[in-house]
Amino acid sequence: MSLKKYAIIFLAAFLLLFCGLSAFAAEEDEGSSAGMMERIETLIYGEVSKGGLVDRLGTVERELFGRSLPGTVAERHAAILNFLEIGTEEQPSMMFKIGVAEWIVNKRNEASESALRRLERLENNLDGALQYGSPVAMRVERILATLVTDPVTSQVVKLPAKYVLKLRFMDELSPAISKKGDQVRLELMSDVIINGCLVAPAGSLLLTEIREVKKPRMFGVPGEVRLNFKELRPLGPQHPNVTIGAEAQKAIADARKAGDRGEGPVIGAGAASIAGAAILGPIGLVSGFFIRGNSLKIAAGSRTYLQIAEDTNVAAYQIPYSLLPADVKAEVDKRLETERDQQSYNPDRDTIIKGDVFHRGTNSDSSSQSASSAYSSYSESSSRRTSNTTTTTGPIELPPEDLGY
Repeated sequence: MSLKKYAIIFLAAFLLLFCGLSAFAAEEDEGSSAGMMERIETLIYGEVSKGGLVDRLGTVERELFGRSLPGTVAERHAAILNFLEIGTEEQPSMMFKIGVAEWIVNKRNEASESALRRLERLENNLDGALQYGSPVAMRVERILATLVTDPVTSQVVKLPAKYVLKLRFMDELSPAISKKGDQVRLELMSDVIINGCLVAPAGSLLLTEIREVKKPRMFGVPGEVRLNFKELRPLGPQHPNVTIGAEAQKAIADARKAGDRGEGPVIGAGAASIAGAAILGPIGLVSGFFIRGNSLKIAAGSRTYLQIAEDTNVAAYQIPYSLLPADVKAEVDKRLETERDQQSYNPDRDTIIKGDVFHRGTNSDSSSQSASSAYSSYSESSSRRTSNTTTTTGPIELPPEDLGY
């Protein structure tokens, strides 16, 4: 597929999204335009640019699509944010696709970095050179075409409550450097894969917020930090809530018994003191830690475990069979074999009675079906059981003349 065709596909998807959002964006408070622009620039560049809103918006549009877009500032802001983070029924978001590409190449995401930095790293790893001069949207599609045969789409899966997440602190936590309102980043240490679908790769972020900080005081009064866990940021736009529950606490206890093993100290309710800090658990918090100690410090690299608070339907990437991790592939193969055994026997077709002996016939359709195609069929049926709505289908293509080419 040519690069020009990729550009047409992306622009067509964006224009469909733009038309659908015009009415919504028109109702947005004009005062939110500055905040929306900052969010867009942070996603793409990792920092906020200087200058007027209109000029900055035009720069972003040309960076992404190679052209400026019609509409009011509010409409264009809303449409770009949805293009970057949410996507449409026909196309996952650009951040979703970058995350999939990173996982295929490196088996993890660099979710704490900007979209451009992540794309440049992918291009360097694959081509040894950056593809400057082409719109970012087309560069992302080019990367995906290099990695997988079929278009990257998403499907809905259920992320179950009590699913345990293994996390690492990316930032140091201490009264000396932390203050109320600060964000503390945690990253997944292992993939979240449900029914062969990638929900959140290793490296995906879980953001937390420091609710309160009290420095150590006179007469031995210990310092305190109250930390609220917010939500997991997976590939899709849904952000599942997390909590501290029995399953997470059991995982913390098991990890403490197993020891460090080069993965960093374990932090969690009931854990032993870490650098003078006692983790007391979710006292007065819906989901978070209340940490107390005279020499309070949780170092970057420390581990903890949380769990999903409630069943949540999320958009995920169905991993091609050839790319499944070995442990997941073994689990899928076992499940497929069980289902084939249950489906292959048809007493009206496969059983021949000869005296007292039963002979089962061979189901040629089942035996000839490849593991890959069987896996695809299984994943599709699992998705239908989860939700009657498919998040995306294949890309919609419009004739070039409709897009000004």
